[in-house]
Amino acid sequence: MSAKLKSQPVFWGCTLTHNFPFLVDSTRRVLENLGIRGLDVPDAGCCPDPVYLKTQGEELGLALSARNLALARSLGEEMIVACNGCYNVLNGANKKLRDPNTREEANRYLPEGAGYDGRLTLTHILALLHAKLPAIKEQITRPLGLKVAVHYGCHALYPEEAVPGDNPKDPSSMDALVEACGCESVDYPTKLDCCGVSIIAFDMKTSNALLADKFDGVRSSQADCIVTACPACFMRFDIPPPALKGQNLPVIHLSELLLLAMGVPPEEIFFQGHMTDVSPVLEKLGEEPSEIELVRKNINPLLLENHCGACSKECTMAVKTRDSEDPFDPLEVVDKLRAGRYHEVIRGREIWLCLQCGHCEDNCPSNSSLIELFARLRELALKEMDHPPRAIADKLRTLKATGYAMPKKIGIRKKMGIDPAPEVDAEAIKEIVEKIEKDKGDGDED
Repeated sequence: MSAKLKSQPVFWGCTLTHNFPFLVDSTRRVLENLGIRGLDVPDAGCCPDPVYLKTQGEELGLALSARNLALARSLGEEMIVACNGCYNVLNGANKKLRDPNTREEANRYLPEGAGYDGRLTLTHILALLHAKLPAIKEQITRPLGLKVAVHYGCHALYPEEAVPGDNPKDPSSMDALVEACGCESVDYPTKLDCCGVSIIAFDMKTSNALLADKFDGVRSSQADCIVTACPACFMRFDIPPPALKGQNLPVIHLSELLLLAMGVPPEEIFFQGHMTDVSPVLEKLGEEPSEIELVRKNINPLLLENHCGACSKECTMAVKTRDSEDPFDPLEVVDKLRAGRYHEVIRGREIWLCLQCGHCEDNCPSNSSLIELFARLRELALKEMDHPPRAIADKLRTLKATGYAMPKKIGIRKKMGIDPAPEVDAEAIKEIVEKIEKDKGDGDED
């Protein structure tokens, strides 16, 4: 977590505030892990509701939205919106209220001095999380290994996508966040279908049919759970009607999934607030991670990307061994890791054949390199060994004893008639090495 948090107003909306305060808590904790202190908008009311209250006419809708936007504007220049429906309504109103005449008309209904100035930027929670994907990846300490059925919800995609640049017909923002958690985002036939919550009060039969189709599609993917960032859709999945009793599936809010992957123990997340039973999902987290999960957990995925083949052609060791009985190809190691053959790689001989010479980077069209990958693989291999190779153990022992990795040769300097090599504070270096060894050891135990 950042030492200093940036304060930013968050519009939670009715559904989260009144029905799922535990999701407000989990979302707030994720934001804090990303360096943001979420400020509640004081006296905020309904956005207003995009299905029911907007039937009362545009005047009421714009006036209520202007009120909320003005309250948030008093706290800053940008507001995060944590609900799909609220973002849909407030963002649409905000665009209309940029027109001075429309804004003047809406402000006419507000108390004197409480008018909105039209200068607030709105960000959907999903857009913010997707923009901070690199920072989120750095905080993932426990890849979850779940098969997840992502549900975006209609109002995250239409009439304007919540995440700028995302494709409403083939969205990928939430999938990327789920995969950053070490999960597989499964494809399923009803992925972009509505859950039916918007018409539940008008036509329960059709609403239930939409929900049943949604569940059928998720089941066909053999997903462990549904993940959504929309509170209304969460409510629909978590509290299915009696007509669909027994058909419901575990549903987890995106913020809860992120916290789990960030290493927060399940007992510290308020899963008892769920109506659906999420225990099968939580029990699966206790299983041994698969090899592909170990690759995701231990190796930066960027190290496995953007390799065109030049490495195999230009690698010094690959060239030297090309006609031998056991040729070395560094990209074969990359392919094995992509296929999830984690233990085969870190227990094999190939990772010790990289010369760390940098020839691959020098000849790479993308200015990339395999040096960092092979160094990381060697580090992982050492963690699994009962005893490190003798050469490595000797180097480390010499470093702790003398401050140098090479033993001193006194005779040659005597023959040259020059002073002995300068001494170094070996104890200071030894202390650094042992502190790092201790920290790494503590991390492994965790």
